[in-house]
Amino acid sequence: MKIPQAGDTVVVDIERIAPEGQGLGRVQGGGAVVFVPYTVPGDKVQALLLKSSSTFAQGRLTRLLASGPDRLEPACPVHFRADRPSTPFCGGCEWQQLSYEGQLRNKREMVLDCLRRIAKIPQPPVEPVLASPLPWGYRNKVQIPFAPAREPGGRPSAGFYGPGSRKVVDQDACPVQPELSVRISSAVKDLAAKLRWPIYDNETKRGWLRHLFIRTNSSGKALVALITKTPEFRREQEAEFVASLTAAFPEITSLYHNAQPDQSNVVVGQVWRKLWGAKGLEEKIGPYSFAASPGAFLQVNTGAAEILYAQALKFLKRAEAPWDLAVDLYCGVGTLTVWISKAATKVVGIEENREAVKDAWENAKRNKVQNARFIAARAEAGLPKLLGESDRSCAVLVDPPRAGLGTPVLRALTAHQVRRIVYVSCDPATFSRDAGYLLKSGFQLKTVQPVDLFPQTSHVELAALLDRP
Repeated sequence: MKIPQAGDTVVVDIERIAPEGQGLGRVQGGGAVVFVPYTVPGDKVQALLLKSSSTFAQGRLTRLLASGPDRLEPACPVHFRADRPSTPFCGGCEWQQLSYEGQLRNKREMVLDCLRRIAKIPQPPVEPVLASPLPWGYRNKVQIPFAPAREPGGRPSAGFYGPGSRKVVDQDACPVQPELSVRISSAVKDLAAKLRWPIYDNETKRGWLRHLFIRTNSSGKALVALITKTPEFRREQEAEFVASLTAAFPEITSLYHNAQPDQSNVVVGQVWRKLWGAKGLEEKIGPYSFAASPGAFLQVNTGAAEILYAQALKFLKRAEAPWDLAVDLYCGVGTLTVWISKAATKVVGIEENREAVKDAWENAKRNKVQNARFIAARAEAGLPKLLGESDRSCAVLVDPPRAGLGTPVLRALTAHQVRRIVYVSCDPATFSRDAGYLLKSGFQLKTVQPVDLFPQTSHVELAALLDRP
């Protein structure tokens, strides 16, 4: 078999979606494996090979020869399009060419694949993916990068980066955002041009305005923040910014300013300065109401988050008496802590972000949850200390960052008091790695329920139940 090389143009039959979200196929007539983004199973494509090894190649779609049964025309005007593959495109969504039913099927296959390969489970107990109530217009938080205008004195660009780059793809429409968010973004671009704000340039590292932060809620309200390189803000321009936006958008409840001087991929800085309005934005998830300061974490898809949290509560509950203790690890502003409060006599949330812990206390009070308390601590320190205070059996809910659980936390979870773990994850690969560790420590994986919090992308959230016999 001839191994194709970088620079070759080949015809590829796409067979399935790989765990990273790209189409996986084989060179027609040759059998070599090629990964091609923006393809769907059943596609026949012409691809330019960018990288090649002895086992696989990475390709770029240059021509669609035949369409798979689940292929659609993308809804977004700046999404990748097979009929103009060289046109710059947004890197925010990579699955708009795949039907929603196809997205749900393939996300389940991705979870199954990770558990088979990484956790070494031959027949993983993975349920069909639960759909998002809103496949479009669901994204309640965006951080929109700016780029200088192409012409002096012109309107700056604002959109999202192209895939694998720091180049902003300008846009005034985004179907995964609420319409309010899109209108606010367009208005801030106009205001930035009018006030001649120096726009940050990723190449020269000069400029002032870096990102626009918008959080919206299910009631149609918004919190807006400018993220700049330096903290200064000329008083008269600050006043015009507040006056202009509040006049144009009565839906805005808060305006903030955040400075991020660091040259890193972290978008926001440490300090948020309120310019006008309320401290945070209130959101209702199921029967509960939550308020979060602008830097606190809330799921970006409120309707799907309600489905996910209901699954987590279902897994945590036991048929007999409630748990004496349930722990919510990485609790953030206490959303899941509040949700699971009826499953235990006492619930404890552990979170290292002290501002989030303050919000968590307020959210418990807001929802009249009296059996919860919160600890500001790193997970690897707070959990062992808490378990050391009691010898009674307990359940632990974990909702870690994408990187998953560190070894110290995994070791703490194997303590004899922990009889049940409910694992909420946004990364099937790191979940599978951690599940493999816990299975070797005596836990059994009972069920995995994926939930689609990120329609039009390859990302999938899941809730899993692990029990000790």
